[in-house]
Amino acid sequence: MMYDVLIIGGGASGLIAACALALRGRRVVLLEKQARVGRKLLSTGNGRCNLTNLKAGAGDYHGARQAAQAALRAWPPKKVLGFFEAIGIPCSADEAGRVYPLSRQAASVLDALRLCCDENGVETRSDFRVVKLEKRGKAFTATGDGGQAVSARCALVCTGGLAAPKLGASGEGYRLLEGFGHRITPRFPAIAALKTPPEAVRGLKGIRAEGEIALVSEGKELRTEAGEVLFAENGVSGIAAMQLARQVNEALRAGKKCEARLNFLPGGNVGEMLRARAERLPKRTLDDFLNGIVARRLGQRLAKAAGLELALPAGSLTAAQVKRLAEALAGWTLPVTGTLDFDQAQVTAGGASLKDFDIRDMQSLRAPGLFAAGEVLDVDGDCGGFNLQWAWSSALMAAEGMMKLLEEER
Repeated sequence: MMYDVLIIGGGASGLIAACALALRGRRVVLLEKQARVGRKLLSTGNGRCNLTNLKAGAGDYHGARQAAQAALRAWPPKKVLGFFEAIGIPCSADEAGRVYPLSRQAASVLDALRLCCDENGVETRSDFRVVKLEKRGKAFTATGDGGQAVSARCALVCTGGLAAPKLGASGEGYRLLEGFGHRITPRFPAIAALKTPPEAVRGLKGIRAEGEIALVSEGKELRTEAGEVLFAENGVSGIAAMQLARQVNEALRAGKKCEARLNFLPGGNVGEMLRARAERLPKRTLDDFLNGIVARRLGQRLAKAAGLELALPAGSLTAAQVKRLAEALAGWTLPVTGTLDFDQAQVTAGGASLKDFDIRDMQSLRAPGLFAAGEVLDVDGDCGGFNLQWAWSSALMAAEGMMKLLEEER
């Protein structure tokens, strides 16, 4: 049987493209190497599925930012939400623009996509690992590792990247695209915890703190994020820290050193606040002096970082010592040696170069009729719904491109 479209990858991009094409009456086959589709989708937004972000803009993306901008123009968040509303997923947004299904369940989103596929005739073949994709005449043929073959007039590669291999990521899509001459840019983890020397954070594992974290490389501040920082055994995690992972990897790949500068009291006159606190609590030793501002163990580490003895009473602090303590509280610096690897990363930076695609419809410039979408391409977004927005919008652009191509061939 000759299908209109074969889709390789049953993740977010593959599922929504299959829905869009089937709703328009196209014969679609969806090939997924795992036993079931959408495993990574179930983990998004801590299981709540942060579908998109109403504030999404080109500045929230990295890599081929121009392609991200084109996708946002064609399928902005509100238009994507209209699509989900039509297939049974009403949504709501929080004050930061993050959008979730009303059920707050990622399983609801996956079920809606699967139901839409089933109701509209999409043939889903699981346990189908594509080992070869080739163009024969005007058709594309995908061959599985068991020798089975599927052919269609158009093909969409949306196999994801390298992040979260436990959920099925393997980077096989890069190899398929390389077979058509596509260039693959360097890939590295994005949205991942930062690694420091173990001694830099020893004794702080499990402590959470609100504030700002700035990435500094060779004296230049590369990026600053606000929010929660979570101390781990060998570094710092939490969304604020994880947002810096891409820039950390870029700097380290360029041979530059990196530091994380933490400010636990942003926007205030820290020195004046500590002087007033010392006057109110003159007998309190530095062992407990910062307790209540930050966790006790963290406060002790900051006092040591300022070169102060923990047994010192606050009332005996000199102006110079208060200044050093304020500098530690508002600018504690940790060396950053890297990030956690793809096993612990949420997103892949890098991928198939958009220079080889028409960013108006994500069609290959090297093999007409071949399309790609989602994380396999060289676009990655910040945390907060931006990566799923890219998955949806790029896939829906590709679906429209395939519809147009199929209509022109009639």
